[in-house]
Amino acid sequence: MTANKLTVLFDYRKNLGKTRSKTKNDTNSVELHEWINNETNKRRIYDTRCLYIIKANQENIIKWGISGTTGKAGSYGRLAQYIHYYGVSSDLNPCAGVKLLYLAGNIYNPNVDLVNTAVYRKELQIKQHFHSDAITSRGFERQFLEKLDELMAIIDDPSNKSDEDKETERRTSERLEQSNITPFDKVMKIISHDTKGGKSQAKTKYKVQWSRPYVLTEKKKIDGKIVTTQKEVPFTFETANKLITYLDGAKQLEVYHILHKDSKFRD
Repeated sequence: MTANKLTVLFDYRKNLGKTRSKTKNDTNSVELHEWINNETNKRRIYDTRCLYIIKANQENIIKWGISGTTGKAGSYGRLAQYIHYYGVSSDLNPCAGVKLLYLAGNIYNPNVDLVNTAVYRKELQIKQHFHSDAITSRGFERQFLEKLDELMAIIDDPSNKSDEDKETERRTSERLEQSNITPFDKVMKIISHDTKGGKSQAKTKYKVQWSRPYVLTEKKKIDGKIVTTQKEVPFTFETANKLITYLDGAKQLEVYHILHKDSKFRD
């Protein structure tokens, strides 16, 4: 596995795994618990970021997602959660368990923001493709099994510029410099947005709610004297290019765009 470029670890179409089983829909999948509990596979996914596709045996719905966002044993832990939830298939209970259909990843790099990772960009590409016909009440990361070929075509599509991580130096934003906000303060929610109409080329401004209000210090001249005042500010207005530099900013921006797919944005 390379440091930046995505490496395919399992693909049901090629059945790269050593343990094989077939679903009712004749995919060469593998039981997830068998694959991740293989010691060789455990070592392969340690300290990696991964993009996965799985399918619970009890339903014809596929689920995709990202694992290992903080490195170390994160990928194993995320996949193991599905085993704890769905159980393990057996002759007495064949509807239990979950199958692995696809897994690709690269080595975790703490200097690469999640929004700049190959797995994030690929997952976003999938969400944007399927958001208009998402399964009601099941979220934006699930789709019917009959859409599997369509999903795999998106994964194979190289048009999202690159399948490599982009290492960047996180710039210090004006808000961090001027408002005493630490890198641990995060974006909780985007409340609304404003996109100027007409011939305006101004970037869309998003009203952002933070995990805690910051104290803004202002100096005013009152009766000939300079008076320093302080006030708590729970919201700010940010452009998209600033939002993605804040903790959870990219995530909340993605959610907002999905929930307001018919709105006009100028990012």
